[in-house]
Amino acid sequence: MIKKTDSQFNKPLYILYPGEFYATKEDCVISTVLGSCMAVCLFDVAKRIGGMGIFIVPGTIGTSGIISDAIASKGIGDIELLLGEIVKIGGDRRYLKAKIFGAGYPADSSSQMEQVMNSNIKFIYEYFTLENMTVERSDLGGEFRRRLYFFPWTGKVYRNILQNNEESSEFIKLEQEYIDSEFRQKEKFGRVILFD
Repeated sequence: MIKKTDSQFNKPLYILYPGEFYATKEDCVISTVLGSCMAVCLFDVAKRIGGMGIFIVPGTIGTSGIISDAIASKGIGDIELLLGEIVKIGGDRRYLKAKIFGAGYPADSSSQMEQVMNSNIKFIYEYFTLENMTVERSDLGGEFRRRLYFFPWTGKVYRNILQNNEESSEFIKLEQEYIDSEFRQKEKFGRVILFD
């Protein structure tokens, strides 16, 4: 994560890379660039607390649902880390709302990668349904990258579609390294049990 104090929004700007998450009470902006990864933005407007997490579920989830799927446990764990940080700073998960983005695939990606992205999209909707958490906005799939600016105090998210990969080449490289690492380690993810 990088912090910049001289952002265009006149607020501190936190830039997250693939695999990172950040929760805060600060009046700030959290930003990232997404390709195949997903970003989950969680917020409680009444308490002015929010956070963002960036991750990928490294594989295709089976038909038995995310509770009994070992691959899905990676995604569940990543979201729970973000939720835990929000609760630590005073958030109440019963009142959190979500906005979700990403799971795109470049036009030249394989059909297997497209299948993985569709599985990620299925996972994220099933997760929030099971958690009974409102998804206020979603922008998932497609053959493009997104730049996000998330304002945790208000829950607002500004999204730009990126046409030029050159301006986000560092993110593209880091995302590919993260994805490769997650797929190499996917066998280590075990069963996860959700608690109320």
